[in-house]
Formats: sequence, structure tokens, C-alpha cells
Amino acid sequence: MPLVSIIIPAYNRQHSLPRAIESILNQTLQDFEIIVVDDGSMDNTVAVAEQLAVRDFRVRLIRHKKNQGAQAARNTGARAAIGQWLSFFDSDDWMLPTGIEARLSVALNRNVKIVHSDAFVLRQNEDRALFEVPPLSGSIYEALLRAPGPMFPAMIISVDAFREIGELDEDVVAYQEWDTAIRLAKRHAFGFVPEPTFVYDCTGKDTISTNSLKGAMGYEYIVNKHLAEVLLRLGPKAVSQHYETVASHYAQAGASRLATKAKWKSFLWWPQPNRAIRKLKRALA
Repeated sequence: MPLVSIIIPAYNRQHSLPRAIESILNQTLQDFEIIVVDDGSMDNTVAVAEQLAVRDFRVRLIRHKKNQGAQAARNTGARAAIGQWLSFFDSDDWMLPTGIEARLSVALNRNVKIVHSDAFVLRQNEDRALFEVPPLSGSIYEALLRAPGPMFPAMIISVDAFREIGELDEDVVAYQEWDTAIRLAKRHAFGFVPEPTFVYDCTGKDTISTNSLKGAMGYEYIVNKHLAEVLLRLGPKAVSQHYETVASHYAQAGASRLATKAKWKSFLWWPQPNRAIRKLKRALA
């Protein structure tokens, strides 16, 4: 049985998938399996994955007949995984050579079931830079109720801890890792590796990070899903701040009606008379 199961959802990734898989095959720790879940690709992703699987027995391919979304693909991979640890990696990123070893070392030495790390980020027309992930460790549940934290490619998760929370929520369209981290942190402490363990590639045109509307919808979905816990642990002001963030995302996406609705939710949770007067003036104008 492999120590780590690395699950890669892939949809139309024929060009980036080889780089992602090569980066994992070049790890300093070699005890792993790679599960590529093709999510109904219409390009040559399947053929590319099959070629890589022929080359190395640790690579295997699972296919969805039709596109179901990244969360569904991750769930398919998790069901098929036989490792003791899970890592959900993205097909357009690549892992640095000590990525697995560094996180597993912290997990075993500190006896924690989830470890995440920092990353490098690559953006259009910019040099590679440190992403500066919040260095959250220990009991981080309340911190995650307040704001997003670890990314999927940054996390390595004990299979036992993952099974406890059930499958990933397939209804959330963005910020999926935030929801997963919240659910894990409610039960378990986290470890953190300050050194980057992968490169987060934001240069692709079809990455979800470039879709402001989906981002806003995903953020709002997670706030609504965990609303009771946010209110109980952090109070109404924190709820108001979340809806203010949602409004900002919708405004950035050009969804003015949804932005206005979120702003009023923010005000209702934490009324501020001066802010209400300004909103009224803008509405009248």
C-alpha cells in the first residue's frame, strides 16, 4: 500500500498535466500513488494520462463519462485511494521536490492529521513570488471561520481525518478548500510548513481564480453554510464583515444587484447609521 495518494482532477489539461505528474514523480519521497480523474475532457487529456500510466505503474486513470466538476472528481479519487494520506493536487500546478516529505515530516513529528504549507505563485507577466499563505497551525477553527486559509494543493490529510468529515461538498463552486479546511479544523489541529511546497500557476485563462462571479457565489455559499458557527463563535459583526466581502466580490464581477443585496445583509447583521445614510444617498442618486 502506498503511503500517500495524490488525487489530480483534470478537465481539458493535456498540456499542463504532464508537468504536474512529472513534478510528483520527482519527489524526494517516492512512496505514493497518483490518481488522475479525468472529468469528461474533450481534448487529449485521457491519452496523455494513459501514456503516463504506462510509463509508471504508480499513475492510474479514472474517467468520468461527463463533466461533473472538480469536487466530484476529487471525491471519485478519494474513494479509489488506498494510501494512508491524501493530497488533492491541481493539474495546472507543480510540486516542488520536497513537497511531500516536508509536510509528512511535520505531520509525524507533531502528531497532527492535517498539514499545509506556503506556495509560490505565478501570475501573468510577473516573476514567481511567495504566495504568503496565512501560517495557521494548532487549533485554527475560529481563524478559518473568519477568513479562508489553506489551499488544496498545500494540504496533506490523514485518510482517517478525511473519512470523519465525509465526502467533499460538490455544491460549492469556489473556495472549496476553505469549506474542507473548516470541516477538518472543527475536529483536528493543523500543522504548517513555512517553506513553499508547490507552485500555484495563475497564468491559465480558465482557472477559477479568474472568475469573479463564481468566486463571489462560492464565498457566499460557504458563509451561509457555516453561518450558525460564525455567529456563535465570532458574533454578528463577523457575519457582517463576511457579507461585506461577498458584496465586494459581486461588485468586482459586475453583479450590481447581488452586490447591493449582500451589502444590505451586511448592514442588517451589524447596523451602522452613518453607513446606512450613505447607502440611502447612493440609492436615491
